[in-house]
Amino acid sequence: TFTVSQATAVIQYMTFNLHRNNILTCRDRQLKGWRWVRGLLTFYLVCSVGAGGNVGIGSLVYREIGGWAIAGIAGAIVGSVWNYVASGWLTWTRR
Repeated sequence: TFTVSQATAVIQYMTFNLHRNNILTCRDRQLKGWRWVRGLLTFYLVCSVGAGGNVGIGSLVYREIGGWAIAGIAGAIVGSVWNYVASGWLTWTRR
């Protein structure tokens, strides 16, 4: 179903996105060792809110409009805004 496919894609992208951000975007605060594991867990936690919005909005658009591509894009936009702001603050902020 669309919802299962969308959720699977979101989890894969969250993992890829943390890795990419850790190497490129936040390399001055790069996470290593156990800090990387902790970062992955906080990233999943933060992004789960965005993922819920992504899958929820995507499923709603898919149900109402029917196009999987536009539904996927709509969900990705909603999730991306939340994830960018929240993960930057919670995952890479040194305490």
